[in-house]
Amino acid sequence: MMNLLAQVSAADASPFWSAENGSSRLWIALAMALLAGFGLILLLINAPVRARRPIVAFFTFLAGGYYVLYYFWPAAIDRQKNDLPRNPMEGVSFWLEDAQPVVSNFTNILAGFLLGLGIYSLWRVHGKKLFKMQKDWFYSFVLLASSIIMVVIGYADWAGRQGPNGPKLDDPANWQTLNYAKDFLFEGFLQQMDAAMFSIIAFFILSAAYRAFRIRSIEATVLLASALVVMLSLMGAVTNPWQGAIDTMSHGDKGAFIQNFSLDAIRGWLTNNVQTPSIRGIDFGIGIGSLAMGLRLWLSLEKSGTSA
Repeated sequence: MMNLLAQVSAADASPFWSAENGSSRLWIALAMALLAGFGLILLLINAPVRARRPIVAFFTFLAGGYYVLYYFWPAAIDRQKNDLPRNPMEGVSFWLEDAQPVVSNFTNILAGFLLGLGIYSLWRVHGKKLFKMQKDWFYSFVLLASSIIMVVIGYADWAGRQGPNGPKLDDPANWQTLNYAKDFLFEGFLQQMDAAMFSIIAFFILSAAYRAFRIRSIEATVLLASALVVMLSLMGAVTNPWQGAIDTMSHGDKGAFIQNFSLDAIRGWLTNNVQTPSIRGIDFGIGIGSLAMGLRLWLSLEKSGTSA
């Protein structure tokens, strides 16, 4: 076991993810990983319903346990490429460090599968609505057709940029029909619709701000006053006359006490002494909540969304 964790030599004890690209050792490791993955899937499919949760909990704990060790296990300082561990603790540290890029790739692969699962679910729902000609089936047709066209043209554009003439396509003067089509669909169509959508959302935000700023309590009054000060401090038509009046009363003395009542000074005080500490407190609370939720998920204590 220690030969696996503590590398006795750089040649014969390196982990399988250090194998060279195209080597037989790497192909064997990939084949074994593929077989293990299919075996795990078959195990979950054929396992009794009552046994599936413990199986998932075991692999969840195993996957989360790596990152717990990675961040809490003492790391080697100033490790060089060909260094060998001097003791078992340092051997575990080397092993965790070497495994981190591979485990991160596993995470990206799982994220890709989750994205594929989401796309499959989207297609299944809208495809069912389209073929059964249910209500608003035309919108489902537009969604499915748009996704197909975007994927085909986007992939063709990407494939062309990976070829020998790929660097030339950085110049629009060398674009072909597919490059223009991709630019039109993505840059000229999708992004413009995103901008229009967020512009519409701004009106909903304005409506929500109006309802939130109505004076109904002391807290709402403080919120309204702070918001007005911040908004007015960003309007040159208001700040210039206000600052001119402040300078007149202080006779141009920037160190006068009345300079503290300029809109910029009030806004700075609100930002540095009220807003920023409040945001940090909220972020700290969110961090603690995320840590608690992460522990519950890692230990499979979270049962929301399940029938168990």
